[in-house]
Amino acid sequence: MVPAVSDLSPLAGLTQLMQLDLGETAVSDPSALAGLTQLTQLDLSRTAVSDLIPLAGLTRLTQLDLSGTTVSDLSPLAGLTQLTQLYLMGTAVSDLSALAGLTQLTQLDLMGTAVSDLSALAGLTQLTQLYLSDTAVSDLSALAGLTQLTQLYLDGRAVSDLSALAGLTQLTELHLSDTAVSDLRAFDWLT
Repeated sequence: MVPAVSDLSPLAGLTQLMQLDLGETAVSDPSALAGLTQLTQLDLSRTAVSDLIPLAGLTRLTQLDLSGTTVSDLSPLAGLTQLTQLYLMGTAVSDLSALAGLTQLTQLDLMGTAVSDLSALAGLTQLTQLYLSDTAVSDLSALAGLTQLTQLYLDGRAVSDLSALAGLTQLTELHLSDTAVSDLRAFDWLT
């Protein structure tokens, strides 16, 4: 049973609110949140939210969870440069270009999305955790410079060439189950 919370207008006056968890509610319109500019953490996971324009001015956000929503357009997030954690698991997202300037990101979850092109992530050098399981990604070359990565999830992908990962010496977790990888020589020099 979906909780009855759907109208966020009563929250509009809570202008000092810093954390808000609305996950698994009936929320579809986040417009009332636009004035909550002190928010640093916002969870809208598994809601009916699809339009992110009302979030564009929440520039203090460091954590944003949109997992399980119908979100597809990330362009309203381009100015949220303080984001360190962004969760998009199971969304309709396919274009990551709006994330290119989010250089503070340390965790990015794209599991179960339609993402195939990772080029927008090439400059996100602070990333330590990247979740790409069950995406359309096959080319990992954009990850070559992400030397801070400690966790990389590639499960269930058409990935076969790991050579772009050879310089990722900080990796502590590498998930390759159900991939087309048959050659691990990219990591030979580590031994």
